[in-house]
Amino acid sequence: MKVLFFDIGYTLVDESDVWERRCKEQAEFEESKKLCLTAKDIYNEIQKASILQAPQFLTVIDKYKFENVAPYRSELEKLYDEAPAVISALSKKYELGIIANQSSGLKKRLEEFGILKYFKYIISSGDVQIAKPDIRIFKYALNVAKCEPDEACMIGDRLDNDIYPAKYLGMKTVWIKQGFGALQEPLSEFEKSDYIVKNLSELLTIL
Repeated sequence: MKVLFFDIGYTLVDESDVWERRCKEQAEFEESKKLCLTAKDIYNEIQKASILQAPQFLTVIDKYKFENVAPYRSELEKLYDEAPAVISALSKKYELGIIANQSSGLKKRLEEFGILKYFKYIISSGDVQIAKPDIRIFKYALNVAKCEPDEACMIGDRLDNDIYPAKYLGMKTVWIKQGFGALQEPLSEFEKSDYIVKNLSELLTIL
């Protein structure tokens, strides 16, 4: 294996505080109050959407016809504590890359986290205008890295966005069961990952 590709949210970055704040702010809008929706209600709806492998927040917005949408506050993201050490160790053996649904400016955020130096390939949906689970973003990443699918591994938290398209193309896959994605269950053979881990540190026992 030549290249390891990582997702960002709930893979390298803990988004728990982001979603807690976003649900709280969404519940503070007058339209939410009229529906008697609490932050917990909205959070539960996001969990339900995740289980159904539907777009998480967009599903909630569509369901309740929200006109006001609370922002995603990236400043509340936290790098998982073990991330720097794990990434550093893996970078000594593999080329590392990112395939993630993120807005433009991802390199700057990775630099602020202190881990940009470990990644050779940064493929963000905001930059290439293709979002997971579209297999084109995976093909694009493989082309940039100049490697065949069986020379690459995708590591992510979501079966629908990360595992299915990568495995469909013939990549190796590791499902990291963190965040909302941990609630999912495989719906097809392509969603059955090659390996399952509960945190980043467990990657070192596999890779």
